[in-house]
Amino acid sequence: MKKRDLLFAAICVVVVSFLIFLSIRGKKPKPTNLSIPEHQNIKDLTPRERCLDCHHPQTGINDVSKRIKSTHPEKWQDIKFSCIRCHKLQTAETK
Repeated sequence: MKKRDLLFAAICVVVVSFLIFLSIRGKKPKPTNLSIPEHQNIKDLTPRERCLDCHHPQTGINDVSKRIKSTHPEKWQDIKFSCIRCHKLQTAETK
């Protein structure tokens, strides 16, 4: 085996290993915090339109940080999909 063949094989192993690392690392969606007053009546079957009232990318609330970002997965655009399927309900914290 030639030296360049070994170098090519090593580069392939590094690239595949990096791609595996990225797929394992994945982002976890933030839970829906039920201690927020607007989230008080959210249940497992709440339609996405209720979430989009505040979190729509263009017409959401004034706090831009609460809107859906451009890096968000495109699944939110599916009418049948509920946000709660990914953003699980987090019980309100007692103080």
